[in-house]
Amino acid sequence: MKLLSNLLILVRCSKYDLRKMSFKNKIADSNSALLTPVKLFYYRFFNKYYQVNDIISRSQITDDGSLKVTLKSGIILESPPSQIPAEINFTERYNYGTKSKMDKILDVNKYYFLYEILSELFIHSEYFTYFDINEGDTVIDAGANIGGFTVQAAKKVGSKGKVIAIEPDEQNRITLQRNLDNNNLQNVEIIPLALWSEKCTKEFHISNRPGEHTLIDYDNELFTNKQVVTIHCETLDEIIERQGYDNVSYLKMDIEGAEIEAIKGATKFLTTQSPKLLIEALHEVNGEAAFKSIVPPLQSLGYKLLREVDGYRGTIIARK
Repeated sequence: MKLLSNLLILVRCSKYDLRKMSFKNKIADSNSALLTPVKLFYYRFFNKYYQVNDIISRSQITDDGSLKVTLKSGIILESPPSQIPAEINFTERYNYGTKSKMDKILDVNKYYFLYEILSELFIHSEYFTYFDINEGDTVIDAGANIGGFTVQAAKKVGSKGKVIAIEPDEQNRITLQRNLDNNNLQNVEIIPLALWSEKCTKEFHISNRPGEHTLIDYDNELFTNKQVVTIHCETLDEIIERQGYDNVSYLKMDIEGAEIEAIKGATKFLTTQSPKLLIEALHEVNGEAAFKSIVPPLQSLGYKLLREVDGYRGTIIARK
């Protein structure tokens, strides 16, 4: 009866509500055979890979083993295979789904990261919901990763605009540059640094997922390889002043728990240029949700939240 009750909850809820349900997350991550009927139902009818498949025009594996997808919008993105097998919530989503609705989804076990980027940045993204990017704008992408947001922003600002892509990880920068080349974009400047509250060198913890490398020492399964490298950090204020960037209209920041320190090092920039902000404060830092420490200093600088910060995701969207 309990299983049936849970199944009815899934039926009644919208796909958007389901993203926030701890019950749904527990199901996705569980190995229990008792939950297989629920998973079969859920992934048959509420499968985000169907939406991902719908935006893809062509998928191919390149000679070096990367996955390259051409979207119906014309954007081309590629990503190397994952270093570790996908977790069950990725593989079962494909295994239990209707294959004819996922005919452009290739080898989820190796390429789940790119499919997650397509889902998060091209389907469910809030990056262009509350304010858009216009031709001629200057945009900063702090935590550019392999370029999912960078490429979209660069196409929007056009040849008269500029995107500053800040990315500390070398392998991510290589893939980022390939994605810029894939889309014939020459209006992006890549900054090979990490953001912090001061100029320094710090340990950079390499995650098993390319989108989750961090300056914060998290003790969880994503860092089982314990690979640590030393990288250079600067403040955003220092980068802005040295490079001579002015009239920056939009700052997107997703730097895996270092957002609090980065904001401390961006006070002058935020005061004088007042860019619109989208900050992905999705982590806990010192036992507290990161957004709780970020919002007050932003408000003291005159920023107003455009919507209440969601405790599940912690995305801060603000402007003056």
